[in-house]
Amino acid sequence: MPDWDGRGLPPVARARVDRFAASGLKTSLLSVPGAVGAEVAGFTPVGEVMGCVVQQVGWTGLGQWATDQVRQMADTLRQGYATALDRLGEEARALGADGVLDIRITITSLDGVAQELVALGTAVRAETTQRPRRLFTTDLPGQDVGKLMQAGWVPVRLAVGVAARGVVDYNMQYQTNVWAGNTEVDAPTKVVNEVRAAARAEFARAIRDCGADGGIVSGLQLRTWPVQELAVVGIASVTGTAIARFHEGPAAPTSALKILPLNRS
Repeated sequence: MPDWDGRGLPPVARARVDRFAASGLKTSLLSVPGAVGAEVAGFTPVGEVMGCVVQQVGWTGLGQWATDQVRQMADTLRQGYATALDRLGEEARALGADGVLDIRITITSLDGVAQELVALGTAVRAETTQRPRRLFTTDLPGQDVGKLMQAGWVPVRLAVGVAARGVVDYNMQYQTNVWAGNTEVDAPTKVVNEVRAAARAEFARAIRDCGADGGIVSGLQLRTWPVQELAVVGIASVTGTAIARFHEGPAAPTSALKILPLNRS
């Protein structure tokens, strides 16, 4: 994309925002229950927003061992999440939004080497005199945001934790051959436990860093693979919403009405 340094909105996103402003069109990705829940919470959709980035992913040096390589891959994934969410936020602010609901992040392999991360959600604006001081982001749907706010909680930001681990164990070649029978494989067991715990710890740090009081985990992804039958590596990511208390309210309801009134009275 010419004349763009990678900061702020990409030219195509800026053109999309300008078209929305000129036409007055307000699009939404929210379901009917999600839209009703957002309205109950005091928010109106102002448009769908997106942030994306394409990254080169793979081994970066033949002289490095698997554990170093997988950490570099995790750093790339971590930066990809941050970039996609930052661009989504830029587009939402350009629409005059106060927050983004029901964010979905997808990772698509383009050619086996490059991957695209896309963050897609619905930007909303508060229909109240007291508006949020900064843009909030969440992967929770509108009905869940409504429940949270009734209970005295507000979403702060979509938080992500990413971690990578690698374990070298020469016993793998004996534990995974055809004569091993039904037995636990030590190295993968160690990797999956350690990498999940590390990703959760990073998720918790992300919550503390944004000043939130707690977090709601909504997704956990894990990928592992062996290396030359002597090692196993893994990457895990945890996604969810950091939340903050803004008043003492009743406990959030645990069930929803089967029928919702659609009138505004």
